[in-house]
Amino acid sequence: MIDLHIHSNYSDGYYTVKEILKMAEEENINTISFCDHNVVGAYEELKDMDIKKYYNGKIITGIEFDFVYDKRDFHILGYNFDVEKLKNSRFIDKRTKEDLMKEEEKNLEFFKEVCKTMGIKLSSDLKITKPSERANDIIKSDMQKHKENDDILDKILGKDRKNSFWLGQVTNPDSPFYIDFTKGLPTAVEIANEIHKASGIVVLPHVFEYKSIDNIHFLNEMHKLNILDGIECIHSKHNKEQVNFLMNFCKQNNLIMSGGSDFHTDKRQTLGHTELGEILDKFCLRKWNNNDG
Repeated sequence: MIDLHIHSNYSDGYYTVKEILKMAEEENINTISFCDHNVVGAYEELKDMDIKKYYNGKIITGIEFDFVYDKRDFHILGYNFDVEKLKNSRFIDKRTKEDLMKEEEKNLEFFKEVCKTMGIKLSSDLKITKPSERANDIIKSDMQKHKENDDILDKILGKDRKNSFWLGQVTNPDSPFYIDFTKGLPTAVEIANEIHKASGIVVLPHVFEYKSIDNIHFLNEMHKLNILDGIECIHSKHNKEQVNFLMNFCKQNNLIMSGGSDFHTDKRQTLGHTELGEILDKFCLRKWNNNDG
């Protein structure tokens, strides 16, 4: 079992690096990758750690970068890169913890105003308490605590509440919750070039998690750029039909196939698993051949 898409508290994950290593060991996950947003802090910490005290499996370097496409914020993964080569990239987020908290407080106040306008009830004590907290996560979680919001949440988050609030609302220009995070963001080509310069590989994640776009058209457009080494086929938000589509796309285009839970907290995801079950070793950054099933 593997998990090649894990977030720690160096970005918007809940758990520390050590806590995640212990969890991975307990779950018998043999290969993991920390893919924090635009930072490599987890790998800086690992350099000075006796990793075997907590985890005996393999760790593949990873990162999830933001990029702009069609005036929207999208994500791309880098793997197997040289941390020393990448850590000084101009695309690495160098904001302080204080800067991050101030920005998230500002976002939280904006979301509160939108909810007030839309008649969405919220608790009165919402605030940012640590750098890894994200305003969109706080709002999404709190909206669901109030039964009077159910009807409008059916539209925003779906009846099963599994729609991504971030990708479906916050980064969607057609949503009242939209915040334009694209100012200053690099293009996919710029990010891919940086990852390749650091001896890494480029993988397109969670293709079908984006809402209000033509997902297959997006996938084809990214492939046409000739920058992709692989696709994240397995993801917590991908159903069996979507996984099979992406697997076939990898076969047809000789792309590496990957898989990860996009783990942030065990309240939202299960390390090493999606709803389809365990993430198997065959999704560990490898090429398909005609005999693979």
